[in-house]
Amino acid sequence: MKLKRIILGMLMLCAAAAFSSCDDWTEAESVDIDALRPDAKDPAAWAAYTATVRAYKSTDHTLVYACLLNAPAVSTSERDFLRSLPDSVDIVSLQNAPSEADLADLPLMHELGTRVLYPLRPGDDASLAASAVSRHGFDGVALLAERPFDNLSATLQTLGKPGLLVYEGDPSGLAAADLAAFDRVVLPTAQLIYQSDMDLLLDNAALAGLAPGKLIFAVTPGAVLRDYRNRKQDAMTFGTQITTSNGLGGIALYDIGRDYYHVGLNYLRTRELIARLNLTPKN
Repeated sequence: MKLKRIILGMLMLCAAAAFSSCDDWTEAESVDIDALRPDAKDPAAWAAYTATVRAYKSTDHTLVYACLLNAPAVSTSERDFLRSLPDSVDIVSLQNAPSEADLADLPLMHELGTRVLYPLRPGDDASLAASAVSRHGFDGVALLAERPFDNLSATLQTLGKPGLLVYEGDPSGLAAADLAAFDRVVLPTAQLIYQSDMDLLLDNAALAGLAPGKLIFAVTPGAVLRDYRNRKQDAMTFGTQITTSNGLGGIALYDIGRDYYHVGLNYLRTRELIARLNLTPKN
C-alpha cells in the first residue's frame, strides 16, 4: 500500500509539472509574418535584376501580352494582382476597372518595364479612360471589343494620344484610318479551335492592311486547338508556332490567372513560353 501511495504521488507531481509546462507552450507570442520584397532583402541585386529585365524588353523581340482578370474589388487570391505576373511579360491589359491594389502595383510594373493598359469597352466613357491614364500613369488603353464600338472614330478622337493603343478584337470591317491609330491588334483567335479558322482571320487582317508585326495571336493557357489534320494541340505551344512562323508581333495569353495554383499549367508555362520566344528574337 505504501508503494502504491508513493507511485500515485509521483504521478500527481508529474501531471502538475506537465500542466505547468503547457502554460508556457500556450502563452501567446508575437510572430513577425511580414514578407520582405526582393528589393528590401538585397537592393543592389534587385536593381541589377530589374535593369536586366528592362534591357531585354527594350530590344526588338516577340512580345508576350497578358490579359489579366484583375479583381474589381477586394480579393483573397494572388492570381488577381499585377504583382503576381511573370516579370518578363511585356504588356498587361486589365480586363476590369483598376482597383486600389492595381494602382499600388503600377510602380513595380514600371520598375520591371512592364506596360499596363487601362480597359475600355463599348459604351464606356472614353474621356474618363483618358483622364485615368493621365492621372494614374497607365501606359495606354486597350479597347476590349467583344462587340463593335458604335462610333470608333469618335472614341479614338476622345482618347487622343493615351500612349500605347491596342485593339482586342476582330479588325475586319474597321476603317483604314481607325486601324492606323492602333499600335497593336490582338486577334480573337483564343475564341477559335481550328487552325483553318485562325488562318482565315490572319488572311482577313492582311487584307485590311495590317502588317504581321502589328498583330498579336491570342490563346488561352490550358486550351486545346486542332491543326489541319484535326490533331489536338496544346494552345500555348501551337500558338507559339503560329506566331513565329507567320512573323507576328507577339502572343497574348487570356485569363492568365485562371490556373495560378496549378503548378506547371499556367504561370510556370508562361515563363517557359517567354524563354522559348527568347531563343528566336526578331531581327
